[in-house]
Amino acid sequence: MQVRKFETKDSDNVKGLILSILTKEYPFDKSVYEDSDISSIRGVYGGKRDDFLVLESDGKILGTIGIKEESEDTALIRRLFVDPSCRRKGYGALLMDKAIRHCKKNNFKNIVFRTTGRMVQAINLVKKMKFKEVERLDLGGFQIYKFMLELR
Repeated sequence: MQVRKFETKDSDNVKGLILSILTKEYPFDKSVYEDSDISSIRGVYGGKRDDFLVLESDGKILGTIGIKEESEDTALIRRLFVDPSCRRKGYGALLMDKAIRHCKKNNFKNIVFRTTGRMVQAINLVKKMKFKEVERLDLGGFQIYKFMLELR
């Protein structure tokens, strides 16, 4: 298992992993999530302080995480996904740790992560990583959570 930077050759596998998880596990949330960013990962996550990382084993993409500059002080963590067969083994925490290190290296002061209430494992992970809930919205039956981590 290794975490590495996204390469163009990963495009189809990354998109396949993310859409399969969304479709199988969160079919009712589909209206909440756009997938335009995963159709152009290089373009969307290609900014100077952005990054997109993949978890790979034997040529197979098993996890993803994106880091996007929201403002001079704040980065967004997006597209944190781990293949169901690899969960509860610390890979989500590994991806998040790499993203946090990237944010510190790039002098962000805050990291924001948004998720729906149905993504319980992601919520538990960010809480374990010391993110604090700062906002909760009800969007037509969906709970949208905003978590923030202050970097020091």
